[in-house]
Amino acid sequence: MQRTARLAAPLLVLALSLGACTGDDGGDGNDRNDGGETAPRTGATGETAPTPIDPNDASETTATYEYVNAGLRVVMEIDGAEGTMHVENGTDHEVGRPAFYILDATTGDPTDGRVQAGAPVEAGASASFDVSMQGVAIEDVGLVILLLGKDNYGAFVRTA
Repeated sequence: MQRTARLAAPLLVLALSLGACTGDDGGDGNDRNDGGETAPRTGATGETAPTPIDPNDASETTATYEYVNAGLRVVMEIDGAEGTMHVENGTDHEVGRPAFYILDATTGDPTDGRVQAGAPVEAGASASFDVSMQGVAIEDVGLVILLLGKDNYGAFVRTA
């Protein structure tokens, strides 16, 4: 019985301590600037995250997709089914050969995009590559995912 009591007391203190942690930083939950608009989020290096386009204003024939995170900025501009991917590697390490895939908005099926003459991008360097969407129409794009080498970097944001 004494053994159980000795274990129960520290566990009770731990449970009460964890229960008191709410994760609330004292803010009101609104990230707004003085103008009443939502403030843009920034990454670890202070860059501003891309602002998504209003779907009602989106073109069905041209699109710009952006990925910005921790010193890496990738912009893909598409006109029809072809375009250009610009990679600005502001990190302190080389990133692998760029690639991307598209998730169809109506079916969820993935389709590999094509990057012509893709090559790794050195730390601090920039490079541009011709790309094609492999028959996926812009209005059918649900999500575009960035790959660099073997790494999946996540989704682009459509900004135009």
